[in-house]
Amino acid sequence: MELGCVVRSAPEAEQAARLPLDYLEIKGDMLCVDGDEFTALCARLSAAGLPFKAMTSPLPRRYRCRVVGPEADHTAALEVFRDLCDRGAALGVRTVVLGSGQARGIPPGFSADRALRQFREFLARAHQECDRRGMTLALEPLNRTETNFVNSCAEAREVVDGLTGADVRITTDCFHILSEQLPIAEEVAAAGAAIGHAHTSSVPRGSGDFHEGAQQEFVAALLAAGHRGGLTIEDEFGDFGREASAAVDVFRRVLAAASGPRPEESVCP
Repeated sequence: MELGCVVRSAPEAEQAARLPLDYLEIKGDMLCVDGDEFTALCARLSAAGLPFKAMTSPLPRRYRCRVVGPEADHTAALEVFRDLCDRGAALGVRTVVLGSGQARGIPPGFSADRALRQFREFLARAHQECDRRGMTLALEPLNRTETNFVNSCAEAREVVDGLTGADVRITTDCFHILSEQLPIAEEVAAAGAAIGHAHTSSVPRGSGDFHEGAQQEFVAALLAAGHRGGLTIEDEFGDFGREASAAVDVFRRVLAAASGPRPEESVCP
């Protein structure tokens, strides 16, 4: 399994590139710059030295996109999504993580069944945009402080399994699982073969408390489900250089423990 880290600025990308990481995951908000500034940003990010394999937040809050509810506007949301995917593709992004809790929250009194139909319609069209660019779309369940719709891997699996002709994957996130007080192994197993990406962090984010035992259970469950792709640290670092380095040390240790000793390293009785 590869280890990555979300970065929110060019300086963070440059600091992260000096850590023992396999890739970086870019925050979509970071790409919302114009013309020459975007060209310069791409050049600076490319020079950092690590590949940008994933992008999160493809519907930045500043655009106030809505994909469910009476104010849902898929045309406007897809315009933003399409532009962010093009910008991510310029950096080599191959996985697009769709959390965007503000865009998918169900308004009070609105039909949950209708919201589900709307959301599946949006996912199908977003998947088409990703597919045209050789990207994978991965839906992320979020905890209830961020949205009231799709709060578990089991719910996400129900959403994506109901799609026709759209292979939308799931991003499992240990932070959201623990925040919802859900059983880790059961949640990861519910996503199962649909897992396309994974996130993790300290709990609460920014606390520096990684709950290492829970993280080991999470990684073991990912491996049991057959996931061999990316595990991204998505945290809120006050001092990125120092705190990200400490987090990477923790998750390198967790990954090493989950993989176990190699056969030649085993001690015979």
